[in-house]
Amino acid sequence: KVMNRKLLALTMLLLVFVVNDAMSQTVVVNEVLASNSAVNVDEDGSYEDWVELYNTGTNPVNLNGYGLTDNSNNLFKWVFPDVTINPGSYLLIYCSDKNKTNPAEPLYANFKISADGEVISLTRPDGTVVDFAPATPMASNISFGRMPNGTGSFTLFDTPTPGAENIGSVFSETLQAPIFSQNSGFYTSEFDLTISSSEADVTIKIGR
Repeated sequence: KVMNRKLLALTMLLLVFVVNDAMSQTVVVNEVLASNSAVNVDEDGSYEDWVELYNTGTNPVNLNGYGLTDNSNNLFKWVFPDVTINPGSYLLIYCSDKNKTNPAEPLYANFKISADGEVISLTRPDGTVVDFAPATPMASNISFGRMPNGTGSFTLFDTPTPGAENIGSVFSETLQAPIFSQNSGFYTSEFDLTISSSEADVTIKIGR
């Protein structure tokens, strides 16, 4: 009977682990903003980069001990406090050097996101990656998120939606700024101005 009780306890423990593991699969990296200058401000009134998580499942998931990172060699660059994300809910993590982990207040990771593009990973306490946003360059106030919301592949959005469903116009990439043959300024004599692009297959049109 003692052996049967131990076997039952071990079975229950494994069952809890499997259930928790399956539940954690429902949390995804849903949207990333790497260059925020006009989208939303934090409680200090400053514009910060951010990562948005979304729970696609029907059960709450506790993220205590999970890691968030922009460095694949350091999956626990920032570690979540005892915070729970409810089903159908969003969790916004600001990415700045403020590094705040009070679960009752807005969360801040200890790193900023490069607008040149880098992988953002969410990792379980056991070191396995739950989900990630692939590296992609982002222009100012352009976000990178899933479409359809929570389940689709990543695309760029011209209207970021922190803490809300991903909607709006989408496009596959942003282009580098055109190159002008002369710097901006005031000139007293005429000159020929040329405009070019470092991008392939780009047509430059001049508006009137």
